[in-house]
Amino acid sequence: MDSPSIGLAHTNEDVMALFSRHRGLQSLPVLQKDGQPIGLINRNIFLAAMTKPYYREIYARKSCLAFMDKEPMIIEESMPIDTLSHVAVEAGDKVFSDGFIIVREGRYSGIGYGMDLMRALADLQQRRHAQVLESIEYASIIQHSFLRPAKQALEDVFAQGHFLVWEPRDLVGGDAFFFTRQVDGWLGVVFDCTGHGVPGAFMTLIAGAAFERALLETGGKDPGQLLAVVNRHVKNALAQHDSDTGPAGRVSNDGLDAAALRFDDASRGLSYAGARIPLIVLPPGAQECEFVTGERMGVGYAETAHDAQWTVRTLAVEPGTRLFLATDGVFDQIGGKKRIAFGKRRLGQCLLDGASASMGEQKALFMDTFRAYQGQETRRDDVTLLGLTL
Repeated sequence: MDSPSIGLAHTNEDVMALFSRHRGLQSLPVLQKDGQPIGLINRNIFLAAMTKPYYREIYARKSCLAFMDKEPMIIEESMPIDTLSHVAVEAGDKVFSDGFIIVREGRYSGIGYGMDLMRALADLQQRRHAQVLESIEYASIIQHSFLRPAKQALEDVFAQGHFLVWEPRDLVGGDAFFFTRQVDGWLGVVFDCTGHGVPGAFMTLIAGAAFERALLETGGKDPGQLLAVVNRHVKNALAQHDSDTGPAGRVSNDGLDAAALRFDDASRGLSYAGARIPLIVLPPGAQECEFVTGERMGVGYAETAHDAQWTVRTLAVEPGTRLFLATDGVFDQIGGKKRIAFGKRRLGQCLLDGASASMGEQKALFMDTFRAYQGQETRRDDVTLLGLTL
């Protein structure tokens, strides 16, 4: 900010007069004739001294250098705000008590105070936050586009016979789903990648690329083989096959939980392979949901062997059977009076309660039940629930 200044020839009486005229003046810069600052006079310190007995009589006509801070904080006008904040922290309380002199190419330009710096930092933080938020919002558009072909394939194959709940905890998330129509059937996969938010979204891109490669390599008719190939590609992508380390010496131990379903049109046979994501089966007229579990090892993690295999379970399903795949964001959500996890039993009952309704109505029932259970609790994770009617 602009501020009055004073020269070497001025006296403390002149300083007193300036402080009297400028009630809001906190500090007064002292300049050489060429405009270079050499010191700063703090208002409070100066007035406290001049009100002492006989000080005014002794010092009034003496040089203003008597009460000047000879080592003020001097900042070049072009200094980035980030650098200024670090310099200010090192200077300590002086920034708030005295302020700092601003120069342009060494000559006095103005004076700044601690509150000015705080406002500038707050504005900078707000701008950066807005930039980050804008980037994440655009990443959300990319992630939605990335998953759009799977949504379209679901619509083409099942029309009204399916529903999909896909709710990232943040703008982007770590859950992903893939669905593709094949010549003699279809293949559906749900992934729950490590983390949520931006790290989780990065993992969905890695998982998606691994899935596409595995689909080309295997043909997608054996869900166990598909997960095995995805596992190898993810481990290779994250360098989890050797001792390489990432930043700060950290080794990646990221991967995904997954469930893969393959349906054959001719035989109406359903094949399932799971990595910590169960298949939920609800036949017509059933009194409870059946949870078919897969392996207890994840895909791509450091502890998962490079040549790991997943067992394929084949089920005979009658027409009208409903299938569901849910990520652990559903099971693990805390809520209710006891503040415990939503859990498999509560999900199974919710799906059973909607068994006679349309898929759209069943989705609405689940969402109402789940949100009511969550209540005021924070969403713990990304939530995905895929429902299919055969």
